[in-house]
Amino acid sequence: MHYGGEPGNPPAGRASVPGPPPQAGRASVPGPPPQAGRASVPGPPPQAGRASVPPPPAEPPTGRASVGGPAGGPSGGPVRAAAPVTGPVTGSASVPTSGAASGSASARASVPASARMAPPSAGGPDVPEGRPSPGARAKKRRRRNIIIAALAAFIMLTGIGMVAGTYYFDQVELPENLALEQSTSIYYADGPLMARIGRNRTIVKFEDIPKHVQQAVVAAEDNTFYTNDGVDYWGVARAAWNNIKGGELQGASTISQQYARKWATLEGVTYGRKVREAIIATKLNQQYTKDQIMTMYLNIIYFGRGADGIQAASYAYFNKPVKELTVAEGMVIAGIIKNPNGEKEKGSPFDPTVNQAEAQGRFDYIRKQMVALKFLPEAEAQQLKLPTPITQAQNRANNAAANTGLNQPEGLAVHHVLQEVAALTDPATGALLYEDVDAQGAKNFDRIRNGGLKIVSTLDSRMQKVAVQEASTQSKDSNMYNQRDNLQAALVAVEPGSGGVKAYYGGDKGSGNDYAGYYEDPVLGNGKPSCCGGHPPGSTFKVYTLATALMAGYRIDSYWNGVPHDMGSRTAANKNQVKNATEGTIPHCKSGSGTWCTLEEVTVDSLNVPFFEIAMMLGPDKVIDTARAAGLTGMWATVKVGENKFEAQRQDLIKLKGADVGGKLFDNEVGFGQYPITVLDHAGGMATFAARGLAAKTHFLKEVWEGDKRVFAEVLKPQRITGFTEQMADDLTTVLQGVPAHYGLKAAHGYQLAGKTGTWQLDKGTDNAHAWMAGYVPYDKAKNSPGLAAAVWVGNKDKEMPIKFKNGENIIGGKLPGPVWKDFLDGALTAVKMPKVSFLPSKGVGDKDVGTGISPTPSIPANPANPTPDPNPNPSPSGSGPSKSPKPSASPSASKKN
Repeated sequence: MHYGGEPGNPPAGRASVPGPPPQAGRASVPGPPPQAGRASVPGPPPQAGRASVPPPPAEPPTGRASVGGPAGGPSGGPVRAAAPVTGPVTGSASVPTSGAASGSASARASVPASARMAPPSAGGPDVPEGRPSPGARAKKRRRRNIIIAALAAFIMLTGIGMVAGTYYFDQVELPENLALEQSTSIYYADGPLMARIGRNRTIVKFEDIPKHVQQAVVAAEDNTFYTNDGVDYWGVARAAWNNIKGGELQGASTISQQYARKWATLEGVTYGRKVREAIIATKLNQQYTKDQIMTMYLNIIYFGRGADGIQAASYAYFNKPVKELTVAEGMVIAGIIKNPNGEKEKGSPFDPTVNQAEAQGRFDYIRKQMVALKFLPEAEAQQLKLPTPITQAQNRANNAAANTGLNQPEGLAVHHVLQEVAALTDPATGALLYEDVDAQGAKNFDRIRNGGLKIVSTLDSRMQKVAVQEASTQSKDSNMYNQRDNLQAALVAVEPGSGGVKAYYGGDKGSGNDYAGYYEDPVLGNGKPSCCGGHPPGSTFKVYTLATALMAGYRIDSYWNGVPHDMGSRTAANKNQVKNATEGTIPHCKSGSGTWCTLEEVTVDSLNVPFFEIAMMLGPDKVIDTARAAGLTGMWATVKVGENKFEAQRQDLIKLKGADVGGKLFDNEVGFGQYPITVLDHAGGMATFAARGLAAKTHFLKEVWEGDKRVFAEVLKPQRITGFTEQMADDLTTVLQGVPAHYGLKAAHGYQLAGKTGTWQLDKGTDNAHAWMAGYVPYDKAKNSPGLAAAVWVGNKDKEMPIKFKNGENIIGGKLPGPVWKDFLDGALTAVKMPKVSFLPSKGVGDKDVGTGISPTPSIPANPANPTPDPNPNPSPSGSGPSKSPKPSASPSASKKN
C-alpha cells in the first residue's frame, strides 16, 4: 500500500563556484531577470571600495601607442594600447556582479594588471630603426584611427539612412550587469559530485585561465586584442566597403565586440547593430582592463557540445579543468569559437573528431598567428601536434554521470536536497531566499537551478553505493536480485546525533516513484507531493509504543497477556477481536503460558495483543507524541471524503500533536503499526533511539555556497525526547538486540545490531503485502563512532499483491528486508571504517509489577496493580483485525510504474 500524491572551498571573496567543476552537458532553462545572489559578469564601472587596476600614466612610455577614442579612460586620460605580454605586473581588478543574497554588491577577482602596463619587450612589436619617435607615431595612429572610425561610421550610416541619428556615441549606455546562468552542482558530504542541474557553465577566475589559452584565443579571434580599443577600425572599414559593394555581410568583430554582442543581446549582422556593438565595445575598453574583458568573454562564449564558457568547454573536449589545458589543447578549443556547432548541429568542423583536415588547417593557422604575435617561439610551435579530444559520445557519457545523475537512484535524494534549499529563508526578512516571481506572476526557483550554487548534501558516496548495491533489484549483489518482478525495496540510513541522511534508495530512477520518502520539490518538480512513500510499518512501529511504555514506568521484564482476548469493543462477539500475526495462535513464552510473557518477549515475538492494550491503556495520542518526538513528520490516515468513499491522506505531524489526531484519525491500532509512514521517517526515528533518546531533525542539506560565500550551514540541535532517559534507551536497545539474533542476522565484520521486524497483510487474506526491518548499530560519540540507523521496506511496485519468494513462501521482515538491512549496515560501516563500539547494558528501569499478565500457576502471583482497560475505546477506523490494512473504497496504493 503506497500513499502520497503524484508523483574544498575557495578563499572568501572570490567570484567563483567552489568545488569540483561540472562535466559537460547543456540543460538550459531560461530564468527570470538576475536577482541578488547570482554570479554575474561586470556591467557598470566598479563602485567605491572595490579594488581596481591603477590607470596608466598620463604620458605613454617609450614604445607605446595611445589610441584616441571617443572618450577617455577611467581616469580621464586616453586609453592605452599595448602589445600582449607574458609577464604582467600583478594587480587586482574588480568584476562587478549582481550581488549575493546578503546584499553584497560585488565579487572580487584577483587578476594580473592589464598587459597595457607592461614594457614593450614583453612580447609586443619592436621599434625598428628609422621609424618616427613613439610620440609621433602615437599622434599619427590617433589621427588615422579617427579618420577610419569616421569613414567606417559614414559608410555604415549611409547604409541605414536616417536611422543613424539614434546612434550618437554618448547616447549609447552600457547594459545592466549580466547575471550569467550557471549550472548548480550537488555534492556528497565526502566530496564527489552527485548531480548537476541547470545550464552547463561554471564561472572561472582570471588566474585559473592559463596565459597560453588566452593567447590562443587572441591568435584565433582577434590578433589586435591587446592593442585595439575595442574596435578594429580597418576591419570594420573593409567589412563595410564589402557590404556597400554588394558582397556578403561581414562581421569583422573583435573579442570586445563579440562580448558586447553577447552582453547586449545584439542579434543579426546589420549596420545599426554593428555601430551600437562598436560603441559598447569601445566603452567596455574604457571601463575595464583587457584581462577583465578576456575573463568575461571566455566565461560567456559558447564552444559547442553544450558547453558555455571555457571551463565547461575544457571538460567537453578534454575532460579536464581549464587550468590543466596544454598549449595545443588550448589552441584546439580556441579554434572552435569561430564555428562551434557546424553543419546541421553535428559539431564544429574544427573539432578533430568531426573533421580532421579542417581541424588541422585551423590548428596550423592559430600556430602561425601565435608565432607572429610572439606568443610562442617558432621552434616550440613546430613541435606542437594536433591533439585528439574525447569523442562526442564520451562527452555525453561524462555529462550523463553528472547531469543525468538525476535519473539514477541518487536523483531521488536530489529532490529532497532541493526541497530543503528552496525552503531556506532570509534571516532578516523571513522571506524565501531563492524564490522569484516571473513577469506573469508565477513563482519559481530558477536561481537555484541556474544560479551556480554549490550545494553539499549530507549523503556519503560510499554508503550510497552500498545502499544501491544491497537494495536494487538490478544489483547482482543484492538479496533483491532475481526476485519476483512485483517486488520493490526502499532503504534509508540516518546518522544518530546529527540526523543527516547518509544513504537513500527509493527506487532506480530519480524521475520515478519515490518508495522511501515524501517530498515537494519546486525546483525540478512542480512542488506537488511525490508518490508512493507511505507504507504500514507493522510491528516495527512497536519501538515507539515500547518507548512510551518505558516512560510510563513499565519495566521490560513486566508481564503481559499475549493471548487474544476481549478489549473494549474489540471482542470475539463483534468478530473483531485483536489477533497476533499468527491469527490467534497461543504464543510460547518462557513461562510456558501465553498469558504470562515479559514485555521483552512480546516485542521480540511481535505480539500485537499486548501493544494494542498498551496503546489503549496509555492513549494512542501518547504513542503518537513519542513517534513525533523521535522524528516522524507524517502519517497517513484513512479519511471519509464522500458517501462510501475513503481516501488516504497524509497528516502533518510537525503541525499536529497526538491530542489533535489520537483517537480521531489514529486509534489504538497505532500501537502495532497499522498507519503508513515513510522509510525516511522511520530511519530517523531509529537514529534517535541509537543516540539514546537524542532526536536530531532528519535532513539532507549540509551547506550552500554562492561563489566563495557560504550562505547556509547545517545547525545541529538534538533534543532529548521529554521523559525518555538514557537508561530507558539502554533498556529498549537491550530488547531490540534480541530481534536480529532471533532471525540469525549477524554482521560479518562484528558490528552489534539492534532492530525490529514487521509485516502488514493484504486487505483480504493472510498474505503479506509489506515487510520491514529497522534498527541501528551502537553510537559512541566520545569514541568517534557516530553509529548508523537504517530502515528497509519491501513491498510492491504497483498495486497490492502478495509478496512472496519464487518458491511461494511468504516474505517476512526477518527473511528479506532483514538480510538487506544487515548487509547494508555491515557494508556501509566497513566502507567508512567505522570504529566498533558496544551497546550499553540494560539498566532495568521501571516497575516490574505492572502489565496485564495472568500467572499460569499460584506460585507466580497475578499482578494486583493491573490497570483496568477502558471498556469502551474508540473502534478501529477499519473495523477489522489488527493484521488488516485500512479499507478505503478506492485503493490509495495504486501508483505509477517506476
